[in-house]
Amino acid sequence: MLQQGSPAPFRRGIVKLWFVLDAIVALAPPLYWAADGQTAPIAGIPIALFYFLAVSLCITTSLIAAYLLDVADEGSAA
Repeated sequence: MLQQGSPAPFRRGIVKLWFVLDAIVALAPPLYWAADGQTAPIAGIPIALFYFLAVSLCITTSLIAAYLLDVADEGSAA
């Protein structure tokens, strides 16, 4: 059971906002890259591949954070 001063709702709100940001970034890649045509590689990786690797890392991190917060909330409720 959640206590009155528990930070769990605040943490859940942050994770929800993180998921919304993930969805926006994943579904709307920068269109100016396609329009510009002049993209330089980042660390030798084509910029489009770097973008999708960074987005997938961000989404994976948000899923892991949400799981760990859920496990912590279940542990404190017991």
